[in-house]
Amino acid sequence: MRSEWIRSGVIVGLLSSAFLFSACSTTPSSQVNDASDSGFTSLWNAYGDCKSTSDLAKATTSLDQLRSAGRLGQGKDEFILPLPNKLAHLVSTPTSRVAVDIEAMTSACALHTGELAFTQGYLDVARELFVSIIRLHEGQNSYYAVRAKTLLAKLEQGLTVSFNAR
Repeated sequence: MRSEWIRSGVIVGLLSSAFLFSACSTTPSSQVNDASDSGFTSLWNAYGDCKSTSDLAKATTSLDQLRSAGRLGQGKDEFILPLPNKLAHLVSTPTSRVAVDIEAMTSACALHTGELAFTQGYLDVARELFVSIIRLHEGQNSYYAVRAKTLLAKLEQGLTVSFNAR
């Protein structure tokens, strides 16, 4: 009787081990997640670099990275899954897996870059950045739009004062 229990225990153990090993080899590779994680990490690094630098060139480079990522993200709306037409309408488009708001990150970086340009005397660059933020958030009363309008008004007021001083 005891040998039967041992025998059944060994069989259950072997089957469990075989199941675990087969599950390990048939699960999807984490390389896909690593690729998306590296994309997220590079975006987050670009955002952090932009917000922490006082160098206008570095901030502009980081802003360009964020803007290009935002444009790439917009192109993913065309999800194609090879299914028969009868089934295709039953499948919804997958949502974006990025857990950040690239538009908000880009706006925050553009504000910081615009402020840098403004304080360093690159008024045309600052105006262009502030106007781009206002256009991006048109019709919204977001922090970024309000702040860009405030800075643009400050920039315009400074130009008026400097023209009147001459």
